[in-house]
Amino acid sequence: MVSTWMEKLAGKGRRGGSGVLVQISREVVGRRRSIAGAVSEVRHPAVLDALSDDDFKVLDLLIDERVTSDREFATVLARLTHAAAHAKGFDRQTVDAALRLDGMLPADDPGREREKLLRDAYRAAQRVGYVQGGRRALALLGQRAVADGDGERARLLLQQQVALGPEQMDTEDEVESAILLGDLLRRDGDVQTAMELFGRAIRSSERLDFPQGVAQAAVREIDVRRATLDPQTLARMQRTALDAAERSGDVAMQSRLVANYADTLVQLGDLDEAIEQLENGLELSRQIGDLSLENFCLEALSNVERDLGRMQAVVGREADLVNIDVRRGNRPAAAQDSVRHGATLLSLGRHEAARGAYEQAVELARAAGDELLEQRAYGGLGVAYSQLNMPVEALNHLMLALDLSRASNDSAHEAQWLASIGEALWKFDQADDAIKAIHQAIVAARTADDNDLQAGMLSLLGQIYVSNREPGKARQSYSHALDLYRELGEAEEEIQTLSALGALAMESDQPAEAIRLYDDALQLAAHTDQRAAAVRIYGRLARLSQRQGDDEAAIEALEQAASLAETIPDQRALLGQALQHLAVAQDAAGMPAAMNTYEEALVVAREVGDTYGEAMMLVNVGARLIALGANDDGATILEHAIRLTEDLGPLGMKLRQRAEGMLVPVRTQSRNDGGRQFTGRERSVARQREPRPRVSAESMTPVAPPASAIPPAPNEMYAKSLSFHR
Repeated sequence: MVSTWMEKLAGKGRRGGSGVLVQISREVVGRRRSIAGAVSEVRHPAVLDALSDDDFKVLDLLIDERVTSDREFATVLARLTHAAAHAKGFDRQTVDAALRLDGMLPADDPGREREKLLRDAYRAAQRVGYVQGGRRALALLGQRAVADGDGERARLLLQQQVALGPEQMDTEDEVESAILLGDLLRRDGDVQTAMELFGRAIRSSERLDFPQGVAQAAVREIDVRRATLDPQTLARMQRTALDAAERSGDVAMQSRLVANYADTLVQLGDLDEAIEQLENGLELSRQIGDLSLENFCLEALSNVERDLGRMQAVVGREADLVNIDVRRGNRPAAAQDSVRHGATLLSLGRHEAARGAYEQAVELARAAGDELLEQRAYGGLGVAYSQLNMPVEALNHLMLALDLSRASNDSAHEAQWLASIGEALWKFDQADDAIKAIHQAIVAARTADDNDLQAGMLSLLGQIYVSNREPGKARQSYSHALDLYRELGEAEEEIQTLSALGALAMESDQPAEAIRLYDDALQLAAHTDQRAAAVRIYGRLARLSQRQGDDEAAIEALEQAASLAETIPDQRALLGQALQHLAVAQDAAGMPAAMNTYEEALVVAREVGDTYGEAMMLVNVGARLIALGANDDGATILEHAIRLTEDLGPLGMKLRQRAEGMLVPVRTQSRNDGGRQFTGRERSVARQREPRPRVSAESMTPVAPPASAIPPAPNEMYAKSLSFHR
């Protein structure tokens, strides 16, 4: 065989050596020669003599080309190339061949062939001063030691690698080794040296334009320094790391960073940017199928959007959360999220959807065997049925929740469900039974030492006594609740209770006492920056002034309410209500500014989807136009208002009747003599669909008010409903 190769090599010149190794490799792959025999063959002097530096370059290129398409052939050729370089004494080529072969051999290496290969490569690199090759060999040896759990040996090898050259000579290998060595030193308590290595890795990565190195080292710096960093610095470092991770395409690193960065943004109060990052994380999680990250992003988005008052968005996030938990097989979490989803739907008045959410929560809680969640789900379902005016179902489900709480000696929830039962009984005109249930709830709340719930129930008792025309008992209940809220330091509830006492004083013809209580509530609201509460109090002061016949004071209070409501972010609905009350008061007083205010109120009503408010404003505007003789314009507006009431059910019936009642004489007169056309602000407000620059009231002629303007429906300007479902 050797003579055959000698004959083939004869006359081919020294460039024929690479072809010989290729042919031998093919024979090994074709099972015509063993790998041991092939290695022995390439070590023959005749073969070695035919190999030159250029042949090794050709072999290197061929191995790289074939490693994907024919890995077996490429691996055999790499083995033979390494054997030939080693036998020929070409140390630099030996190192390169060994490093390439190491990456092609199986990870499972019981005979430690790869370790021997790398050690030989390192010694060869030392002999010829091949620093980069030696560093690479040490890096691979260090990684193997880490994988084997030999931290001490790994530390020595990686330290040797990093110390072989200055930072300016670092390659991506040194960056990765510096990070790995830093991890080892940090684990052993040498945090300072670890931080120096992470810093070196970042600088070298930036020089090499190696974003993955920047991201990995920056994450470790953040982990070490987190406790000492202020939020702004932390956010800046996280942003740098996230940018690097995005450039590197490392989705695992991105997923970790985007979650942490968003959390920091929430701490800084930059909620809009936090939402943007969380939505990016949500999209990423769905791309890579990371349900844990998707769950985190959805939960965080739900919380942030709730803080911003974007409750419709919260509903969607919560529904997705339930689905994710079900897909993950986490029934307890799915049940808990479904309970929370039901509560959110209840708060938005979507009672039928809330019932569906609570029914799902009951099924999930029972499947998970979680009686506490089952109890909460039954209770929520009872509240939903109550809102749907289904008294039997409501009380049955609330009783199921109550029975579960009593079976587990859970006084806190027993008090809660008794309170909800009392609230439902009152809703269904069973005031005496409601009072009994609430008194039982107060006893249970005292047993559970839940002063917050006790105060809430006392407030509910106050409402019931007011409706029963028992002002003395109502005042006593509210006063007791007020004392508890002050002890608890709950300013918002204290303001509401002061306001309720003020309303009670107003109904009892005690205006001075009512003003004193409202003033106390306003001062507390100003001190605690409870602007929404202050808006409602100004509304009640306006009502008090109207009852006393002081229209000027009423309008002044409503102007204060509207101005203050404009300063509250994400409270456009409350602003709309304040503007509606102000417009009606100005209209009743014959003020030209009423039309401006009607226009503003219409814009906000359409913006927030307040169909009742829009219809009510249009009926009042139509009435004013008709009083001015602009019958055709007034009729057009009233007809539009009537169309809006079609979607309001019983709530819109009175509006519809009022509008239709005004249309009858207008249509009769129009048939007789035709309606006078009216142009200007009065007609434009009804057609307004988008906000426009305000036209000054001075340009309008004072006009007499219509017979009576329809007041806004009771809303958050005057009252805030209670609910004991938690």
